[in-house]
Order: sequence, then structure tokens, then C-alpha cells
Amino acid sequence: MRDEIAFLAGPRDWGVTRESWLARVPAKVPSVSCRTVKALWYGEIRDTEHWAARDIRRAAQVQKAKQEAEKLAQQLQSAAIGLNIIDPNFHEHTVATLLGIVRQLGNKDRT
Repeated sequence: MRDEIAFLAGPRDWGVTRESWLARVPAKVPSVSCRTVKALWYGEIRDTEHWAARDIRRAAQVQKAKQEAEKLAQQLQSAAIGLNIIDPNFHEHTVATLLGIVRQLGNKDRT
């Protein structure tokens, strides 16, 4: 559970207290409070099927999936640009297909 909380809280700079760092999580998971996040972090809530633990786990999975989709979209766009540079006439259909996939991956309304 600590890994999911740390992932959602993001990087912790040297000037950020642990309490303010943990307070970033409720902004991303509105169903949990700061106190619940702290209880999960410090092991006061040990039940892995607790409703807050499930919500945090689900939010972390969604965030990771979004990051992976963005990374894949960047790779596909780079491949399309490379193919277009090599021979735009020969790779026209492949470039159009790749750019269509990139548009679908970048569609924020679809999530």
C-alpha cells in the first residue's frame, strides 16, 4: 500500500514534510481523507481490502495506465515521424495508422 501512496503523492522534495507530501493523495483520490492516508501509510489500517486501500490502489493503477499510454503514444509518434522521413510515399498508410493510434491514446475524454 505504501508504494501506491508514494506513487500518487509523487516525488518528495527536500523541503516537503511527510505530512504535506501525504496530503497530496486526497487531491487525486477524493474519497479518502488525509487522516485515512496517514493511517494506511503508518500501518494503522492493515486490511488490504479496506475501502480506502481499494480506492487508492485503483487510482494508482489508473494513473500508471495513463503514463504508459502517454509513453506508448510518444514512441508511436516518433516511429511515424521516422517512417515519414525515410519514404513518405511508401509508408503513407502506416504513418496514417500510427498517427490515428496516437490520437486515440491521447484522447482524454475516452478515459
